[in-house]
Amino acid sequence: MAKTEKDDFYSIIEVYLNHPKVLEMMKYPHHGTNRYYHSLRVAKYTYIITKALHLNYKSATKSAMLHDFYLDEVEKLNGNEKLKKHPTYASQNAEKYFGLTKKEKDMIEKHMFPVTKIPPKYIESWILDIVDDAVAIYERANAIRIDIKSYAHVIIVLIMTLLK
Repeated sequence: MAKTEKDDFYSIIEVYLNHPKVLEMMKYPHHGTNRYYHSLRVAKYTYIITKALHLNYKSATKSAMLHDFYLDEVEKLNGNEKLKKHPTYASQNAEKYFGLTKKEKDMIEKHMFPVTKIPPKYIESWILDIVDDAVAIYERANAIRIDIKSYAHVIIVLIMTLLK
């Protein structure tokens, strides 16, 4: 049986999907979802783009899955400091639990450029940075749309109750 794109994608990230520390990312809200599902979405689109461009899609997919692999390290930091420092914490955790190549380290540590000041060194790093931004915008917009629909529903129910 031929291996499908979906099989290939999941064979790259399966080691991370059920790892206890990676699963902890589910506890932390992120762009209207949580860090785990955000990272999974970023990994999926990074995989599609880097594979289509014949780049190092396996390292790019791994790095995308681990790009926000920080846990409570940033909880006491203000918003700006969280933005600047979380890539370093994510890189340290990824290195500690899974090991990283130089390219993977660059992808994770530079995924917040220009906030992190130093530009990405590899094309895969640039792709991860751009995909992460696009996914974050999508997730926030979707969360806002859901919030608006929820509020609208509550208002309609309230009006209907008042009219009875």
